[in-house]
Amino acid sequence: MNSKIICSGTIATALAGLSLAAFASTVQMPVECTNPDGMCVDAKDRLVIAAPNNDHRRPGAVFRLDAPGAKPYLWFEVPPNPASGYAAPMGVCFGPEGELYVCDNQNDSQGRLLRIAFTNDRVASCEAIAVGLSNANGVKYLRGKLYLTQAFLSGVKRADGASTSGLYMFDARDRGVRVRNDLSDSQCVFSDITRNPNIKGGLNGVAIDPRGRIYTGNYGDGHVWRLTPGADGRIAKSERILEGGAGIVTPDGMCVDAAGTVYVADMRGDALVVLDENGRPRCVRKGGFTRPSEPCAWRGSVYVANYGGTTLERVTP
Repeated sequence: MNSKIICSGTIATALAGLSLAAFASTVQMPVECTNPDGMCVDAKDRLVIAAPNNDHRRPGAVFRLDAPGAKPYLWFEVPPNPASGYAAPMGVCFGPEGELYVCDNQNDSQGRLLRIAFTNDRVASCEAIAVGLSNANGVKYLRGKLYLTQAFLSGVKRADGASTSGLYMFDARDRGVRVRNDLSDSQCVFSDITRNPNIKGGLNGVAIDPRGRIYTGNYGDGHVWRLTPGADGRIAKSERILEGGAGIVTPDGMCVDAAGTVYVADMRGDALVVLDENGRPRCVRKGGFTRPSEPCAWRGSVYVANYGGTTLERVTP
């Protein structure tokens, strides 16, 4: 597919400036957040933000923004991994019982997929659904299954130097599943190869549309997949709806709004991009971000996490 991004060149610069002035605002995260990342919306229509706090000056934590215009605040600190002494929450999503699923991104294949339950908005329990993950990144819940991206599978070694990434599927009832981070894992339902010699990361963000189709992007090679699960939850159909170089530099986090519109945070392209049903990209905002990593549609706007800073950008398309 030879789709071309609309927001480019001199016209793009002018449009981006207009967009910044008319439709964007910046939300400052509190001091306990040193870099925001994954986001989702809970059953009470509150925006939830995960912060891995990669410099470890602050514990990895989850924050809340209860209404547009309010101030985000620390909700809770994620229980640390006993092996490393810290937690690095990235992708987050809610399940049907109000439970929060958290990707704890750890080094040395010590990552976890956590299930956190609440009583009166306080953490009541924290259980590990999966352990030993090499690059737990994004997660979404669909029909009793959890779909998790691993941008790099440490157990796969290729002679050509390319890297392998995977989409994993866990049952929400699983507990303590240990993975090997290679293609022999039965939980790996889709994999991709990243051939970019300079950027090894592969499948990164993940989103699900109202029809139950899964979207994920190859960060290093720049293409986007649409995956259709079968009755057993495993991938029955895969479509590469956007080719690398056709409009998005590095697809990172993704989200889908209630109308089915797909938004992609282009981290190195410094942009928020929309994909139509055929995968054609349109730039919503170009510039003004700080390593944008995750979008989340909430109350008529799209909030974008500035992974390289301490703020969110609120963009109203």
